[in-house]
Amino acid sequence: MKAMLLAAGLGVRMRPLTQDRPKPTLSVLGRPMAVQNLQRLASASISCAVVNLHFRPSVLRALLGDGGADGLPEIRYTYEDPVLGTGGGIRNAAEFLRDEGPFLVHNSDFLSDIDFEALQDDHGHGGFLATMVLAPARPGYSAVDIDAAGRVISIAGRPEVDPTRVAGSFLFTGCHLLDESLLDRLGVEGPFNIIELYRELAAAGQLGAHLHHGFWWEFGSPEPFLEGQRVLLGLDEAARSRIADHDPVREIGNARVSVGPGVEMDDGVEFQGRCALALAARIGGDSRLKDSVVLEESWIGPKCSLERAIVGPHTELPAGFSISNAIVCPDKDPEAELDAGIERRDGLLIRRFGA
Repeated sequence: MKAMLLAAGLGVRMRPLTQDRPKPTLSVLGRPMAVQNLQRLASASISCAVVNLHFRPSVLRALLGDGGADGLPEIRYTYEDPVLGTGGGIRNAAEFLRDEGPFLVHNSDFLSDIDFEALQDDHGHGGFLATMVLAPARPGYSAVDIDAAGRVISIAGRPEVDPTRVAGSFLFTGCHLLDESLLDRLGVEGPFNIIELYRELAAAGQLGAHLHHGFWWEFGSPEPFLEGQRVLLGLDEAARSRIADHDPVREIGNARVSVGPGVEMDDGVEFQGRCALALAARIGGDSRLKDSVVLEESWIGPKCSLERAIVGPHTELPAGFSISNAIVCPDKDPEAELDAGIERRDGLLIRRFGA
């Protein structure tokens, strides 16, 4: 079976972490999300995956290469300008997705333990043209309604249906299985949202649902990016490893910390809660980290205090720096106009979130 990993977004919700890189290259417990997802696809017998590109395409290509090694499937690329949306992106990759029957589409900013084999079984037995993987409803996500037969009948209230037909409401995970015939129903050019086609299929009784009650977490914005890593650290090792590869996790004092290769910690460092330290991070003496994520090759000076912080790659924090509920990363382009909510301070960009 073939698959498509959707990676052409602009990463706006994750700025300033994504000022110089696509969001799928950001690491969760030390491993880039794109790599983790492609490894899971390969383990499910995906022979070839198409990755669509737009923002900083060379960064993602350099990370993934052509695949076929290191637990990755073979990888093909498409480029979009402008971004074509889910449906348009799939249409743009049609030449790579044909000839092996149903194919899988997977967003690049979530991790899960979705059972792809069970998804294929549900899709085949139901005789559907597409099958959406659904998870229990959560605040902030549009409702996807299903009937007693396991068919999707409405997405975010469209089409309107008799409430008595609704057997349950769920969220769409961003993982779906499509029959190859749908490649000819995605329009001819320009952006296209596949949900519009799915509403047509729902009205015709041709859209299936595969219910997933295991782990699913979207890492697409700052607070979920931080909280999702804390949730992963709270799992036992067997459960965590079913979801993705990750840096080793160990207990340090009363805290649980993932520690990447080459991480250095000076004397007197204190950890609280759950923290993640990626490749070659260095933590200066007498610093305190609580429920924080430090990404690759960052240097935390002595006597720093981080609480619910995300430190971007290649960041240098001066001695005594203190921050909470915020992203902090280098200011790579001091002349660039900043998005709302991002501030400059002494060569750093800071974006606060939560409370």
